[in-house]
Amino acid sequence: MTPSLKISQNIVNRLSGGKHSYFGKVYGILAKNNLVVLGLQVEIDGGDGNDLVNSFPAEIYLCGIIIIGDGNYDEQTIKSSLNEVYVTDNPVFINYKLETEEITTHFFVNGQLEKTNFAVISEQEILSQFLHIHLKADVPLTCEFSANAIKESFTNLRKIVASGVMSFGFKKSNLYLLGSDNDNGVVGITGNPSIGELCDESNEPSEGGARRKKIQNYDLDVMKVNMLKKVTKENGVVGGKEHAPLCVLDKSKQATMQSQILTTEIAEQCKTMSIMVPIDALTMVHRQTKIASLYGIIVESAVRHLRLLEKTFLASLGPPEDKCSQPETFHFYPQECGHFITKIYLKNDVSERNKLHQELLLSQMKPFFRRANNFIFKTKSQGGEILINPHEGLKPSDNGGKISLIKGKYSYYHYCQNKMDDNGWGCAYRSLQTLASWFKLQGYTDKDVPTFSDIQKCLVDIGDKPENFVGSKQWIGSTEVGFVLNTLLGITSKILYVSSGEEMATKGPELVSHFENHGSPVMIGGGVLAHTILGVDYNSQSGNLKFLILDPHYTGNEDLHTVQSKGWCGWKSVDFWDKTAYYNMCLPQVPIGI
Repeated sequence: MTPSLKISQNIVNRLSGGKHSYFGKVYGILAKNNLVVLGLQVEIDGGDGNDLVNSFPAEIYLCGIIIIGDGNYDEQTIKSSLNEVYVTDNPVFINYKLETEEITTHFFVNGQLEKTNFAVISEQEILSQFLHIHLKADVPLTCEFSANAIKESFTNLRKIVASGVMSFGFKKSNLYLLGSDNDNGVVGITGNPSIGELCDESNEPSEGGARRKKIQNYDLDVMKVNMLKKVTKENGVVGGKEHAPLCVLDKSKQATMQSQILTTEIAEQCKTMSIMVPIDALTMVHRQTKIASLYGIIVESAVRHLRLLEKTFLASLGPPEDKCSQPETFHFYPQECGHFITKIYLKNDVSERNKLHQELLLSQMKPFFRRANNFIFKTKSQGGEILINPHEGLKPSDNGGKISLIKGKYSYYHYCQNKMDDNGWGCAYRSLQTLASWFKLQGYTDKDVPTFSDIQKCLVDIGDKPENFVGSKQWIGSTEVGFVLNTLLGITSKILYVSSGEEMATKGPELVSHFENHGSPVMIGGGVLAHTILGVDYNSQSGNLKFLILDPHYTGNEDLHTVQSKGWCGWKSVDFWDKTAYYNMCLPQVPIGI
């Protein structure tokens, strides 16, 4: 039966406003007779071609093709391309007309294109229906340090992983998935529950007894899995009896108990490579997928990751071919994509990032695939962890104007964190830390959020403060915040001045422009207080202005409910500002580039 078709809102958004014609591929996941198109890749010179599918989580496959242009196409060419899609009986053809921004879709059924309707599905809907499995393991690999030997060794390694000798253990339960030699392949549970039911049991309930679902960088539903190799009877005599213990000494495995790559010269200058290959793979599955059917899916995620590793190793070979760096896996989740992209870097290659931006139709104005953009996996909010984006979930402002908000993620820094009593003097430091966290979480810097000591030492080093400033409890203001951002992170800032709190009512257009064009948080200092502005609601007709304020004067625990319900993060009117105090605002300017 032909499935229903759904297309991610993120794809529609990236297509909208385009100016160039492309031919490309689309990637999706099939579940419950719904084909959900999640990703696209346009053809460019030097692009990844068919290899990009290995950067998607397992279960996301090439499911069709897309043409972006004037709306015309050659039907025979389309059919020929769709014949190369093997993972579905009904590949999809998407045609996007640039002039009218019209999307038409067809399924390829029995050699013919049949027009079909589609529905747009939001990221929140996708994440409510699907979850991710995160597999991590280390497997030894030793071979001659040459391209052919590396290819052969990775091929053998993939065969071993897919042979059924591997088992998978879920970290938060006693559940294990076994290979084909087991009757049902599942140990540790009764019945055959779905992965969604297991996930619900593994995650602790939030306050009030119900597990809170948030579509945030730190709250995606992720099940962590380890891989183990079954060795029982693996070296025994098939069909016979073992009359005595058998001890096998494998010297090659002794050599691979190292985390770094080594090269060893042996007879006649033959070089070998010995490494613990780090498998770090993702799978995306529907929540109703049965546990018993997961074994092969997780194996496929490991196999995909091994293909990525092989490609990276081979690309790194070159004269003198005598050394290689340890590979690093990075999982990126660009909000504009709405899905994971996994890349393996031996070094931070700008050209690699540039290709990805072009292939995925992503903006060239900001980074998505820098190391600092690496996704941080957490299955739930845990006590003591710094809150991320506490403004999300707040009731909207009632000002009736244009709402312009911060773009991206930030951490909420406030009084008395990290067992430090800065109550009464550290609010501007905390606001600065919030600003710095935004630049780190967006990938503009890989430097850690500066500590109070870092901030004070920086101001002394540039000559703004005397030596005795370090270790003191002296206040800083918006000007000093700008100095530190520039010195430590290379970020320039614009300073806005107002002579009184009443004058803040006139800054609506400038703040709207900042949040629309830069999207970074704003530090504001005045009198004895400092705050962080996360957005504004500016009604140009009435002139009324409201501010979304993050208050660093909060001294409690990392409790989102308290922060939101008690107004530590919330909408404030112009009356919030002291009419008798002057204010300076530090507006960090966002650099352009990937």
